[in-house]
Amino acid sequence: MNDLHQQIADLESEIDDLSEAAERCRKSMIVARVAIIAGVLLVGASLSGLARTDALVLVIGIAVTLVGIGLLGSTRGSLEHITGKIRASEARRDGIIDGMSHPSAQDR
Repeated sequence: MNDLHQQIADLESEIDDLSEAAERCRKSMIVARVAIIAGVLLVGASLSGLARTDALVLVIGIAVTLVGIGLLGSTRGSLEHITGKIRASEARRDGIIDGMSHPSAQDR
């Protein structure tokens, strides 16, 4: 029985760690979106002539936009992977808990 409690504790610890990683992914996605917006605004300002800029600002704007898009896509994939691992760990934990509350006929 103690082994089952330890397995549950280990799974809950794993779920907590994965949840923290998922939160870091969400924060990275916010940074990526801000980078995309900033890059688009730089490119727009350069091309529209609203702000007096040179070619370097245009190149920086394009680079920041592309980095933001890459970061957003990569982080989204990581978040989906982590979310799947959380669900699997929760299902294993729930299975152990259900098994403890409904012992099989062999255990009786």
